[in-house]
Amino acid sequence: MTRHLLLLLALAALPLTAAAQETPDDQARRLLEDGRAYRAQGKLKQALDNFSIVVSSFPATDSVGHALLEIGRYRMEVDGDVEKARGSFEQVTKQYARSDAAPGGYYYLGLLALGRATSAAEIDDALANFTRVATLYPRSEWVPRALAASARAHRRAGRYAEAADLNRRVSLEFPASDAAAEAQFEIGYALALQGQPRVAMEEFQQVRNRFPQSSWAQPALERTTALYRLFGGAKPVFALDPAFALAGGEILKAVRALAVAPGGTLWVASEKSRSAVPFDAAGKPGASLGSEDPRALSLTPAGELVLAGRGGVRLGPKDIRSFTTPPEKAGAVAKPVEKILAAAVTAGGFILVSDEDREAILRYDAKGQYLGTFPDAGKRKVSRILVDGEGGIVTLDRDEKVVRVWHETGRAVAAITALRRPSDVAVDAFRNLYVADEELGVLVFNPEGQPLATIGSPELRRAKAIALDATGAVLVYDERSERVLRYR
Repeated sequence: MTRHLLLLLALAALPLTAAAQETPDDQARRLLEDGRAYRAQGKLKQALDNFSIVVSSFPATDSVGHALLEIGRYRMEVDGDVEKARGSFEQVTKQYARSDAAPGGYYYLGLLALGRATSAAEIDDALANFTRVATLYPRSEWVPRALAASARAHRRAGRYAEAADLNRRVSLEFPASDAAAEAQFEIGYALALQGQPRVAMEEFQQVRNRFPQSSWAQPALERTTALYRLFGGAKPVFALDPAFALAGGEILKAVRALAVAPGGTLWVASEKSRSAVPFDAAGKPGASLGSEDPRALSLTPAGELVLAGRGGVRLGPKDIRSFTTPPEKAGAVAKPVEKILAAAVTAGGFILVSDEDREAILRYDAKGQYLGTFPDAGKRKVSRILVDGEGGIVTLDRDEKVVRVWHETGRAVAAITALRRPSDVAVDAFRNLYVADEELGVLVFNPEGQPLATIGSPELRRAKAIALDATGAVLVYDERSERVLRYR
């Protein structure tokens, strides 16, 4: 007996008096609300079942549009199936255009478009959907969310002033909405990206003043701290934290890479341990992710760990990928990628893999289909690939001694060449670049590649790997002492 049938039988088994009082609209509405409750409790399959029953068994009720909206969210957020999600949202906007769910459909269609956008035209497509919310449904509760999303689109396009203005409108005109705290946070973010760090710090402080209980208060404090380290005084100041220590043992031998995940977990990729190991805030190791020959670490736009090993790439805890390139001539077989140096996932969902043999960055779609090289021409042995918060791609070529920043389309944005023995690179939330150099220590550059600071101390003798935490503290692996140092 299917779950759907069981739920319908349960409805039929209600006391006759209660059933007599409930209309189909009441029953559909109750299934919808129970589904939302399941979703809030993390019972996602049960939630999807409820929403599906509303659509299939109560097609003439007012709840169908909302149920389709929830199904689309499930396909987008749980399954990661963009096409099925888009189908649900489009069904809402076309068949239930007069319902309260329709503006939500346009909002989510905009998010889908923005999530995959790499060009100005694609960003404009996302903006068009967000604009329809306010134009067609000006009294909808979705309006502040759509305005905030429009601001995000402008930020992605580098239009920081427009982004700040829209977010300020949300923060001031809709202070009770669920988008207000995030919008106030985004004002500070846009101003920092625009090169106004001191004004940005004031706006981040407003998040803590106006929305102290929101989930954005702590990130606002972290961003303020990160900016203050660089711009709070006459010059940036980073001091060694003598209290910081990791109880790593063998894990801290032959470290290849570091990464800090959302929540503060520090990942250490070690050739000695043949794994990437997480360390908690107390410096204690957790369960490792194995890799025969770990080469590099990065994070997906969603914050999942990307572990590049010599013969494959691990995306998150369970998804392990191997890669090939097409046959070079008719009748030949696909050639495996056997010497991976680094890997990353772009904002648009593409996978970039640096191949030592081919001396190129190979580009694949989310399903692993080969799309060509990135950028389109030029040989390079890239040992690090990172994606910053705005979708920019950062690469390190140790042989050329160059750090480059690229737009996701492959257009060169900036280059840093004043290096001697660069070993690793990290990027902060404001697109500032931190380069670990075995001879020079840690060099800090602004997004245009201009020097901001040099970080070092007698304890740092050979900087081999680097990562940043949310507050802007710098974590550096010193190869000679086989320890991770923290500067804050």
